[in-house]
Amino acid sequence: MDKSKLIPGRKYLHRKTHMIDNRTIKAQRWLRCEEITEDGAVFSRYFEGKIPLSNKEIEKELVEEWK
Repeated sequence: MDKSKLIPGRKYLHRKTHMIDNRTIKAQRWLRCEEITEDGAVFSRYFEGKIPLSNKEIEKELVEEWK
């Protein structure tokens, strides 16, 4: 996703691949954009702490906007 299209307060689908026990696991979750920074953006999810994503992670892992 293009970082310039992020809107604070909106939710975005975050898709990521993890390696667990030599297996590739695909995970996805909805994140709410809290703040756009120079190096990326800060997101939140329910009661979790702040989730910072770099510009590269935003480009690669954020896929869709939830309207």
